[in-house]
Amino acid sequence: MASATSVRTVGTMMTTQLLGAQAAERRIRVVALAVGAVAAQVLFIGGVFVIGAIEGHGYRPGRHDVSDLGALTAHHAAVWQAVVAISGALTIAFAIGALRPALTRANLGPALSAWLVALSLPALDNLGDTFFRLDCRMADAGCTSAAATTSWHAKTHAIVFFVALLPTLLAPFALARRMARLDDWRDLARPARTFGVAVVATLGLTVVTSGSTIQGWAQRLAIVTVCSGIAALAVQAIRRSATPQPD
Repeated sequence: MASATSVRTVGTMMTTQLLGAQAAERRIRVVALAVGAVAAQVLFIGGVFVIGAIEGHGYRPGRHDVSDLGALTAHHAAVWQAVVAISGALTIAFAIGALRPALTRANLGPALSAWLVALSLPALDNLGDTFFRLDCRMADAGCTSAAATTSWHAKTHAIVFFVALLPTLLAPFALARRMARLDDWRDLARPARTFGVAVVATLGLTVVTSGSTIQGWAQRLAIVTVCSGIAALAVQAIRRSATPQPD
């Protein structure tokens, strides 16, 4: 009798230790991916402003699109490609490897909101910009919208942007809906919806100002807004990873 009790006690201790080790491993993974996501947003925003400031040769940050920094005729394209490749990959890794598990519960369906983040502009579109480049900058003599999108890769550049645009607009509202169903995330549901309105407003501003002398600034405002939201989401993932998740 005593022997059977001892076996059960040892088994319980081993199970507890195993679960504790798994939880610790999970937290390390979440923290690593979330820190990477924050660094990705800082890198991308920094690249937008720094590379835009030094591009020169007729390029004006307030007037010209960020995409021009990676065009075939851009003067710092290699640096820009490195920035968007790293930031896009790290953002996707966070969304799939950390955010998706954090929002997943056995009694709920898949966390589609996390996949929307993985398909958003700072994620999919950034990674796509590494490979699909415009043919020229609007600051170049003779470059027009048609001339900039002549090649297959330039056309794909535009397609990837529009594919990533819808997930960017939907992600905050999908996240809010998911968070409202989770006890440990419910307090962020309303802020997520409010942030979604801000994303729609700033992206709408880029449409309204298209072709104007401030379209570049409007685009940069939208970039800062969306990337700040992803960074804030990553910080919250770190904070909440310290609390065991319910099934």
